[in-house]
Amino acid sequence: MTDTDFSAEEGHADDLTWREQEVLVLLSERLTNREIADRLHLAESTVKDYVGRILSKLYVKNRRQAVERAKALGLLEGDGKPEVTQLTNLPAEPTPFIGRRDELIEIKQHLGETRLLTLTGPGGIGKTRLALRTAVEMAGEFDHGSFFIPLAPIHSVDHLIQTIAEGVNFPLATHEDPQYQLLRYLRDKQHLLVLDNFEHLLDGAGIVYEILQAAPQVKILATSRERLNLMSEMVLPVGGMSFPDHQNSPDTLDFDAISLFLQSARKVRPGYEPTSDELIQIATICQIVEGMPLAIELAAGWLHVLSVDEITQELKQGIDILATEARDAPQRHRSIHAVFNYSWSMLQPVEQEIFMRLSVFRAGFTRQAAQQVAGASLQQLAGFVDKSFLRRDPNSGRLEIHELLRQFAQEQLEKTPGIHLSAQEAHAAYYAAFMQERWVDLKGKRQTLALDEIIADIENVRAAWRTYQDQRNASQMWMFIKGLWYVYWNRWWNHAGMVLFAQAVSALQGQDGDEQSVTVRTLAMAFQGFFMAWLDLADRGYELAKESVAILGQLNHPESLVLANISMSVNAYMLGRYAEHLKAVNKILKITPEHGDKWLSAYGYFAAGMIFLVKEDYPEAKRLAETGLKFTEEIGDVIGSSLHLIVLGHVALDSGEYEKAREYYLRCLETSQQVGFPFGIQTASKYLGKVDLSIGKTEEAEIYLHQSLTITKEIGFVRDIINLFYEFARLRAVQGDSERAVELLALVLQHPSSHQTRTFEGSIRDSAEELLSEIEAELPSETFMAALARGQELELEAVVAELAGSRN
Repeated sequence: MTDTDFSAEEGHADDLTWREQEVLVLLSERLTNREIADRLHLAESTVKDYVGRILSKLYVKNRRQAVERAKALGLLEGDGKPEVTQLTNLPAEPTPFIGRRDELIEIKQHLGETRLLTLTGPGGIGKTRLALRTAVEMAGEFDHGSFFIPLAPIHSVDHLIQTIAEGVNFPLATHEDPQYQLLRYLRDKQHLLVLDNFEHLLDGAGIVYEILQAAPQVKILATSRERLNLMSEMVLPVGGMSFPDHQNSPDTLDFDAISLFLQSARKVRPGYEPTSDELIQIATICQIVEGMPLAIELAAGWLHVLSVDEITQELKQGIDILATEARDAPQRHRSIHAVFNYSWSMLQPVEQEIFMRLSVFRAGFTRQAAQQVAGASLQQLAGFVDKSFLRRDPNSGRLEIHELLRQFAQEQLEKTPGIHLSAQEAHAAYYAAFMQERWVDLKGKRQTLALDEIIADIENVRAAWRTYQDQRNASQMWMFIKGLWYVYWNRWWNHAGMVLFAQAVSALQGQDGDEQSVTVRTLAMAFQGFFMAWLDLADRGYELAKESVAILGQLNHPESLVLANISMSVNAYMLGRYAEHLKAVNKILKITPEHGDKWLSAYGYFAAGMIFLVKEDYPEAKRLAETGLKFTEEIGDVIGSSLHLIVLGHVALDSGEYEKAREYYLRCLETSQQVGFPFGIQTASKYLGKVDLSIGKTEEAEIYLHQSLTITKEIGFVRDIINLFYEFARLRAVQGDSERAVELLALVLQHPSSHQTRTFEGSIRDSAEELLSEIEAELPSETFMAALARGQELELEAVVAELAGSRN
């Protein structure tokens, strides 16, 4: 082969990672390794390694040939970068990232050597910002995405698993141990997980160890004031930003701390350019605070009312606090408290009280919430932003407090019990009203927006709910309970929902003399049972739902009685007790017209439609679904409409109207994806696969079945996994791979879940046996028996991994 002869089969565009393609573009610009390293903020040795990989993957000997080969493959058209979709939840950086180049290089190098790296240092030193920037720059190197998981809002190790699961967008949806579910989900993922602010959850460090053991391709970047103290941990202390060693340094502007001060100063004094004398004072400020980023930002924030010299003198007066050696001073407060106390002392008393009240919020808040809970005016909030006490997310408009500042303000709040109690009550009352309003919105045209608003404030909502639960305040819990149930159901947080409502039931035990308490406790019991139905615990869920229906039937709460009957209908349906399911549905249909709630009526029509599907009364099932769909479209209930589309799809499918069924299921899939409704996505994908298989579109069928299995696998619904194995067996048989079909059917038949029934299709076992008999008649006996024996040796999890990864 000559220098410029390339085989068409050698090297493919898909062989190169996103980062390698980025390096390749810079090679085409004739940059040296050092120049590429500077451009991409990488170590020169790392660039050299990438270049070596590029040469190897393109089957060339040098950089010139690599560029020529890339051009031949079309890799350098346009900007040379193919469109890449990254899975991530990384928040937008509020301001341009400044400096820290050496630290970023060091962090990336360490992450190449270890799977657990902890950034340690005092509060305000910039650990979070460094970790987030690292995740942004390394996002292309993790196939399944980088995720930022803030731990500051949670108060207990008990919530750590749920928080991580929510952070990676994985619903803990089964009755299995939540830690087991999460580890199973992460097992084959290639993630970078940023666990931010771990210091108050060190007792939960064992969870990090379990993740590393179970998921060999996951890497964790933690930030903490203390090390996690794990054997596999590499610790990197984070110091302050670089600052001049002496006042008259000729290159003062080149230091990171100086650049950060000027960026912060220009927020309050746009266009600010320091004089030479001011630059000397700025260098002094950076020296006093030892390059601590938060201290620099807070100091610069006062430039609109103080001169640089005045800021310097104020800080000099507080140097003794910065350097305190008092034995009873917490280590984490020995430097940052000096900055906070200085800034705190410059607030007016009314500002101090407002900011103390703001400390009751968790994970951010809206301007309206701040005004109602803390009495903060728009001008006061703007002032806090100007002084760097608050930051505003430019995308959402939400306001956030640096967690260390929030903790400091909370300490001040706790010193004033009267204000503390008042703020906590105002916070809880605000979110009670918030959830009561959103319950109406969740059933109508503002449904999607309401869901987004609740999810954004879910930590505040949970904190407020806990406040009233601790007080056993049923009247206020009533304002949350229906909205919480609906949000948890929509997101398929089944396990968390079961636990949340079980705790509410326990908290309100013994309040039988108060009708409101009885109503809330009983409805919580019904919701606990509702989530049990989806966790394969329908036998227990049925008993709870049955008891709740009996109690609420004696009270004058029609809406609660309808919701309890919804729980009853779901559990009865899961257990195959169709007579009791129909009885519950009839109660719903009887009550809802009197109540005048089309949303509840529409759900009743859905539940009734499912019963008539089972009874094979397709005209009635269709009539009920069309009526329910009309109701949901009138009120703007997107999620509800997806349920009725499922019923209509089932009617068409079982009637042999495949194109019509496909249309309904596609509408359901699009609708469910619009609002992030996992149940709708999973169900519609499964039946689209069945439809396409029935009409001979095997490639399309495989795509949809794969999509459904991927979701089902992550959630851990074993019954549906076994059902999908049967569908894959049908697909393999049609594709001519009858032996693999036999193997899958053998696995299905020996699994206990194969005895369970499916909508209008009988048991999985019956269908599998029928298909197996058909294939047996076609295959030679020896071939059939050998495939059967192989299938009986298969392990469920291995087959799930194979099928779910077959299109990756």
